[in-house]
Amino acid sequence: MTLLTGKDETDLPGGRSRSGAAWGLNGLGIAIVAFWFVRNGVLLHHPAWVWVLGAVALAAWALREFGRTPRVLLVAGVVMIAAGSVVVVPTDSLMIVPVIVGIVLIGANLRVPVWTSAVAALAAIVVIAVSASIAHASVQFVLGTSGGLLLGVLIGFSRRQFRIAADRARAAEREQQRAELLADRSRAARDIHDVLAHSLGGLVLQLDAVEALLEAGRVDDATRRAAEARALAADGLAEARRAVHALRDDAGTDAGTDAVTDVPSPAEPSRASRPATGDGPDLDALVAAHRSFGGEIVTQGDTRLTALDAAHRAAVVQVVREALSNARRHAPGRPVSLSVIRDGDAVDVVVANPLSSGGHGLLGMRERFAELGSGAAVEADRSDDEFVVAMHLPVDRLAARGDRS
Repeated sequence: MTLLTGKDETDLPGGRSRSGAAWGLNGLGIAIVAFWFVRNGVLLHHPAWVWVLGAVALAAWALREFGRTPRVLLVAGVVMIAAGSVVVVPTDSLMIVPVIVGIVLIGANLRVPVWTSAVAALAAIVVIAVSASIAHASVQFVLGTSGGLLLGVLIGFSRRQFRIAADRARAAEREQQRAELLADRSRAARDIHDVLAHSLGGLVLQLDAVEALLEAGRVDDATRRAAEARALAADGLAEARRAVHALRDDAGTDAGTDAVTDVPSPAEPSRASRPATGDGPDLDALVAAHRSFGGEIVTQGDTRLTALDAAHRAAVVQVVREALSNARRHAPGRPVSLSVIRDGDAVDVVVANPLSSGGHGLLGMRERFAELGSGAAVEADRSDDEFVVAMHLPVDRLAARGDRS
């Protein structure tokens, strides 16, 4: 996952696109207006002040294309409007082009108030009207140029709204990616908790058994238990590493690292504490591991969970693992019952043991089932003198079809 920084590399500080097409069109516009300005100025013998102000407006237009700071861009727009509007009448409305460009530039700038371009257009209309009255230009000329300036206001406002929408879209994308990152971290933390609770809890029981066997002089049995404890610790470390890997960038996934991280290396010890992976995880391995830790468990129903799809099966295995860890921790030596009941188009899985339990694992159980998004639910609470973890899962249609066949 790659987090956005909020900065679009195609944007300049003023919020303008840096595309080559935009630069080319603006450069062509500057060249055309400059050509006709010079040509008409020579033919009509413009006074010096018209040449100066016209050149200043064109220079500001060019500066607008190369400006790199918001202040420079804003100044360029203001100069285009101020200088260009004064010479609109002497140049027979030719220099209204940089005035309109300046109005669009200011109107699209998100760093100035939205009404700024309208005020600038109104000021330009006043300057043009005064110049027209001095030069005895027609009212139609003033109305025509005013219409062009108002069009510039509308174009600037439209571009402003487009940029606001683009900024909001980028902000929404950043929030979505941040939420996904937090969800990944929460999932990894939950997996680490499940792994450590299962592995360390079993490790404590194994070491207690080793100590008791050594006190009884049963060295061979103690050695076997110590080997099992070592294998359990190695398994827990390997699974914790896989959970931590979820916090890393997804770039490793594209490179095919999932196949490496999900498959134990040949050197890794194999234990019943890890769910079988031949047809996906099931409950048989957890039951065998619980018994190897000295726990007593009674099972009923299809512990291979053949009616469920892979995602629901994995969620059930993780929740049952946490429930068995809680049972060993809070009710050591007490019998545990595990029932898998097929009820029409759903499967109910119930783990019950004497004594209440709690902790972060219960929250992780609910979060894990909520992520499935299929209506699956898990409840954990006291029932009489037992602590019961009950899961209700809809049967996947494909799995159900295969089960009927």
